[in-house]
Amino acid sequence: MSQASLETQINERMKEAMRGKDKQTSMLMRMIKSQVTERKTSKNYKGEEGDELWMSVIDSYVKSSKKNLKEYEALGADGEEHATQVRWEIEALSCYLPQLADEAQTRIWVQEALASLEGAGPINIGRLMGQVIKAHKGEVEPSLVKTIAQELLG
Repeated sequence: MSQASLETQINERMKEAMRGKDKQTSMLMRMIKSQVTERKTSKNYKGEEGDELWMSVIDSYVKSSKKNLKEYEALGADGEEHATQVRWEIEALSCYLPQLADEAQTRIWVQEALASLEGAGPINIGRLMGQVIKAHKGEVEPSLVKTIAQELLG
């Protein structure tokens, strides 16, 4: 039996939250559904469909939330309530995103890319990062690739 689509999973989670009177979860699932609808109905939309669309929306939301979290944390006690909510949202949505490679695997991929680029002209960090991220799209954290690339290119 195949796994249910992301849309089905989100709908089911929203229904369960509504039945259980879990407003926090139901509001988050509604927001994701709303963002998917907004993207689908935007002018000249010719993007992804199905799980790819849902994954893209969730990924964008989580990335945006991580940026917001840093800002709330910088506010200290004044931003703690919002920071707590954002941390919860990131955690609640993380189950729908692919797991990113750990540092050891990312290092192997960066080293392999570096070896393949040697002898093909000057190697700069952008070129190295581009090759790794293109080859392992959605599997690596770009900031980790950059850190490892900087270390290896010294």
